[in-house]
Amino acid sequence: MRAMRMVEYTPELFDALQRMAKSIDPQCSLVHRPFVDYYYASSDWCRLFTILADDGSAIASIGVEKMPFEYDSKKIIVGFGSNFHSLRSGMGSYLFLYWQKCCSAGLVYGGSEEAHKIIRRQNWSFFTGVRSYMLNKPYLPYPGQAKWRVAAKWVLRHTRRKKRIPECASRIPANVAAKLSVREEQNFTRDLLPSRSPFRFRFAPPPDYLNWRYNTSLPFVRYRLFRILENEKTVGYVILNDSPERILVAQCDGKDADTLAYGVLLSILQAGHEDTKPRTVSLVSSHPRMQKIYERFGFKRNGPDRPFALGPPGRNVQVHPDTSNWLVNLDWGDNGLLGPFLGPVFRKAAEKLQVPPSDSLAFEDSVSRVRGQGQRA
Repeated sequence: MRAMRMVEYTPELFDALQRMAKSIDPQCSLVHRPFVDYYYASSDWCRLFTILADDGSAIASIGVEKMPFEYDSKKIIVGFGSNFHSLRSGMGSYLFLYWQKCCSAGLVYGGSEEAHKIIRRQNWSFFTGVRSYMLNKPYLPYPGQAKWRVAAKWVLRHTRRKKRIPECASRIPANVAAKLSVREEQNFTRDLLPSRSPFRFRFAPPPDYLNWRYNTSLPFVRYRLFRILENEKTVGYVILNDSPERILVAQCDGKDADTLAYGVLLSILQAGHEDTKPRTVSLVSSHPRMQKIYERFGFKRNGPDRPFALGPPGRNVQVHPDTSNWLVNLDWGDNGLLGPFLGPVFRKAAEKLQVPPSDSLAFEDSVSRVRGQGQRA
């Protein structure tokens, strides 16, 4: 008989991994093969480690994405943990220790309360100020919620007026619309990366990483890339995670915080240019000036700060607790890849929403209507 052993995931192990995942949660992302094979087995940036029992069955797993960050202009590799599961006691602790050792620092961004308890016991540092924002909040009930909460959300869904994304174009100030624009791209090139940064802490990957992680032609998720142009000069980029029901601001970066925030809004407007119904849009921010720009556009704060923790202590990475000059985005690690995933039918529906190149002038016209006008709520 073979002893238990830890192995790196390869596609040949999917059936064993899927059986474990289904026993934990039928909706677990590890059940979806296109996601698992791409995210965990197509790049050295991210790997899934699995513990196999002596009969070859999977009994524990942890994914680690090695994310290139910059803090005070110094490069650090941060390990984002994902799909941390264990069917047997003791196995989770072993994988957790392995995760801590493989990078300069570990990152927990979101995650379960159980995960938070583990890292609190390990004295990881929690950071406040990372706020979630939503446009057209759906007010959906959650399983197990009290009946009065379900009823209250029903009332909110049927009484709160939501706006289609194109209706928000007039909220871009005229002086911004006069000089700033966005253009959709299919691939990341080095000129999209900012040559300087106003942010003390940010995710700063090279083009090959971005082309892998935010691939614009994946079958299970639809990423859209936008170049931010100020007077026709590239000043940053925005990546959206786009589905028929909602848009997530996945990742962005730029030379100036205010310009970047407006670039995010212009990208949302272009992605939703042909929407006929209101769509939910989600983003996060810890930067006060960017937060104010999002709020003036119509975004509302959604719940408490998102949990954000770095650890373990004692490493060479010492991060100041002030997050007001950080650039934080929503779709880091597997945060935007938790399912439900797009299937062929839904991806085709999503692509119908895309503004083709021939319609780019129509989009520019919708934004240019505010030139010469004041901003309104």
